[in-house]
Amino acid sequence: MSTPETRLQVVFADLRRAVDDVVLRHRVTPEELFAAVDWLRRVADAGELPLTGVLFLKSALQATEGAAYAHPETDGATPWEMEGPAHLPGSPELPSPAVLPMRPEEPGEPLVVSGTVRGTSGAPLPGAVLDVWQIDADNLYSGVGTRDFEPLDIPNDSTGIPVHNLRGRVVTDAEGRYEFRTVMPGVETFGFAPDSPLTELAEALRLPGLRPLHIHAIVTAEGCLPLTTQIYFDGDPLAEGTLEGPVPAATVRTMVVHDTPEDYRAHGLDRPYRALTHDIVLRPVRGDSTN
Repeated sequence: MSTPETRLQVVFADLRRAVDDVVLRHRVTPEELFAAVDWLRRVADAGELPLTGVLFLKSALQATEGAAYAHPETDGATPWEMEGPAHLPGSPELPSPAVLPMRPEEPGEPLVVSGTVRGTSGAPLPGAVLDVWQIDADNLYSGVGTRDFEPLDIPNDSTGIPVHNLRGRVVTDAEGRYEFRTVMPGVETFGFAPDSPLTELAEALRLPGLRPLHIHAIVTAEGCLPLTTQIYFDGDPLAEGTLEGPVPAATVRTMVVHDTPEDYRAHGLDRPYRALTHDIVLRPVRGDSTN
């Protein structure tokens, strides 16, 4: 009787086949192979080996934490995206339309995000909650510090910023609609040192060590599976892909500039703002056919 293969054996065999296929298909030379090995040695010598996880972490999380929203193309569900380390529980609950908590002179261009939360059946979901958070225009998350991003070295001194700045739990109305006003998010870096081997790789791949502009959201509704996702912005070149992998096209939204005084004053603003629509589709809990 043969001994069953271990998980390590099965995964390594698949990895080996995948690598062999790439090597043969692209005719990778021994010199190129050992150059890659030398690069890994330099990464280790620089103390950055743990940071290489960013190259494939998103895929690993999609296969585990995001498994409930795999293959969104089958039913129109909104694609899953990773949560990241900057989420904080306990943000204030805000009925829609809402204004995210912000400082009196919050830097950044005003942005209004709106849409409808529905189930895969198309039925709107009143009372759904969008727990949203984002980086500010000065590239800082409120309520967290640099240590919260380890092993990445991402500077984030949030001293003096209110804990729940640009964070809130927005509740959909009776028709499943939501709206919140915020500001355009700043830029989030991976925290690679300027002269590190990982920076060299990013430059060689023509992929900056930055994340696309984005807003995070965890969306929950009764009878539905919770969804962690992100909203991205059309026109941002980084939305086409970064070191951590591609961005789902269904999460990239086109913005419209509203510059008439009547319009921006109706939103409590004294200057033009950008707006985008982002509808969200949740999957029902297994056995629940009402959504």
